[in-house]
Amino acid sequence: MSEVHGTENKRIAKNTGYMYIRFFVTLIVGLYTSRVVLAVLGVSDYGLYSVVGGILAMFTFISGSLGQATARFLNFEMGKADGDINRIFNINVTANVAMAVAIFLIGEIGGLFYIYNYLNVEPDRISDAVFCFETALIVSCIGIVNTPYSSLFMAKEQFGFLSVLDIVNTIIRLGLVILLQYVNGNLLRLYALIMVVTTVNTFIIYHVVAYRRWPDIIKYRFIKGWKNYKEVLSFGWWNLLSTMAQTVRSSGSDMLVNAFCGTAVNGAYAVGRTVSRYAIIVTTYFDSASTPQITQTYSAKDTQRCSYLVNKIGRIVLLLFALIFFPVWIELDFVLHVWLKDVPEGVLLLTQLNLILAYVSVTSGGLVTLINASGKIKWFKILISSFFLFCLPVGYILLKAGLPYYILLIVFIVADFFHRVIQFVLVKKILNYDVVGYMKEAYIRPGIVIIVMSLLLYLYSLMGISVTILQKIFAITICFVITLILVFFIGLKKGERNKILAAVSARIRLKYGNER
Repeated sequence: MSEVHGTENKRIAKNTGYMYIRFFVTLIVGLYTSRVVLAVLGVSDYGLYSVVGGILAMFTFISGSLGQATARFLNFEMGKADGDINRIFNINVTANVAMAVAIFLIGEIGGLFYIYNYLNVEPDRISDAVFCFETALIVSCIGIVNTPYSSLFMAKEQFGFLSVLDIVNTIIRLGLVILLQYVNGNLLRLYALIMVVTTVNTFIIYHVVAYRRWPDIIKYRFIKGWKNYKEVLSFGWWNLLSTMAQTVRSSGSDMLVNAFCGTAVNGAYAVGRTVSRYAIIVTTYFDSASTPQITQTYSAKDTQRCSYLVNKIGRIVLLLFALIFFPVWIELDFVLHVWLKDVPEGVLLLTQLNLILAYVSVTSGGLVTLINASGKIKWFKILISSFFLFCLPVGYILLKAGLPYYILLIVFIVADFFHRVIQFVLVKKILNYDVVGYMKEAYIRPGIVIIVMSLLLYLYSLMGISVTILQKIFAITICFVITLILVFFIGLKKGERNKILAAVSARIRLKYGNER
């Protein structure tokens, strides 16, 4: 590998390091924040905010989808020798502002109609539901307008700045939530306002810092001509379609649970989803750190480097998830009680199913970035949207037939598995990508780790030796160590192991050399 590629790999590692610092801090603070919120609001109000916020989660995911589209075009333009980044940036700013206006109007009409006519909640809580919805709508629109700015920071690989900002904002949110315990009043509404405040401050910081660092890029000018917007809007539309389908599945499942079971079960669903969301962040950070280079190498037609990154990321993502999945799974009930203290009924099973669903979803590490980089996303997005949306009528039929609420997550797991299979077929047919090579590189080594750890966890469950708190902590620690050893010696290749050992050795020599 050339010296340039070695430098680029180090930059990916450095950016990933920033994001993992961000992850572990926001994980600890975020989980504690969720515990405080659940304790302050109660499971019913927590479930109410979840189902109402779930309606708006659709728009939050839209912001994320637009961010992916914006980052793709910014990175693609940066990969060109004569790229006009300001032009692409302003096209996306105009498109995002228009989208925010449309979302606001749709939300005011459709969201309120659902709340007043279909939301399963006590009549005296309708006004609270409307307030939470309106504040969440404002948060979502601000996030959509802010998308080009956050995407610019990612395209410029400013992951250190992004990590610091997210950590600070998470700590501010925790501080405000803690204050709720000492305030009299409508705590649900105050919590909704906290979400607004912590979104607005991020919006302001992004704009101010971007103006200082890249004034030429963000200088606004209205770009005329439909042809300038056609490709961006087409890509954004197909990307948006899959994102909306995903959020419709998530929000729709909340609505189904609400209709059949009530807000208490909605709260249990929300808790289970929170655990899996934090677990999956481990992989998405590494994937995100490599996205700029995959897109830019694809744009520059460096096929060999692009394939190397995609295949390697597919493997590393699964290995990283294993380091979280198995240590959490082995004593999940204990972890939930430490986190929440009072664990709502059904949370354990829902969390386990959500973790399995998350593991299935991360089996496409690197592939989605490759697909987005190609720009040929139409049939990929139609495929995934069909699988997402198909889950809801199937789930409704099963719930109507009297099956338990967790059947929804089983349907999601099965659907996501078959989606991955068909996705491989399209990757081969449309992009002519070496799918077999990807599967060998990405799946064989992590697959061995998964099989060995699953057998060990099964044997552990049969033994039933973990009784005291110290024994449970010891079991989690040993599980992590064993997983780490398997990842290092089986999941990583010899060259990768040697690089890690050389880096650790250099750090040790530097440390003790300075002490002498």
